[in-house]
Amino acid sequence: GQKVFEKTCMFIRDHDLDELGLEYVEVNLSPVQCMREQLAFEFKEIVEKYGVDYSRINLEITETASNEAKSILMYNVNKLYSHGVSFSLDDFGTGRLNFDYFIGLPVHTVKFDYNFTQSYFNDEKIKYIMNGIVTIMHDMGMVIVSEGVETKEQANHLKTLGIEYIQGYFYSKPLNQVDFIRFLKEGRQS
Repeated sequence: GQKVFEKTCMFIRDHDLDELGLEYVEVNLSPVQCMREQLAFEFKEIVEKYGVDYSRINLEITETASNEAKSILMYNVNKLYSHGVSFSLDDFGTGRLNFDYFIGLPVHTVKFDYNFTQSYFNDEKIKYIMNGIVTIMHDMGMVIVSEGVETKEQANHLKTLGIEYIQGYFYSKPLNQVDFIRFLKEGRQS
């Protein structure tokens, strides 16, 4: 995880994010990383080594990570947040989230898990649950990303539901760095 974070900081240093149409770059934190007491210190060293603006980084915490070592995670999150790092709650909808704990995290973005997104289109009960959660999240001032979108119809429907960002194969498969930059530049030209 640390190597991925370091490569991300190198990417941010070496590319004009504004020119690519990016506000920040998201990096997943593994549950193991979240349990490391030195996480905030180590990340701070890497950010400063590459001269990266903290606001250009968004760290994704998975629901499973947020339940593993709460006090260590909260310490690290608050320390990095105080420097300007933003946070997202990844894989929302996997069912492991403790809402009391969730409320204490300084997350501004919630990412609906692939299965949660797909279930919305196949299960009437999930549809009601997701509609309610979208309302609650928006009332709390949060932004929502829906992962796993595979068709134009799904993307359009989720947008009408009020979901701000759509992620999935409908837009692109995972790309290496060179192809990702090309994809961003071509998208800004069209």
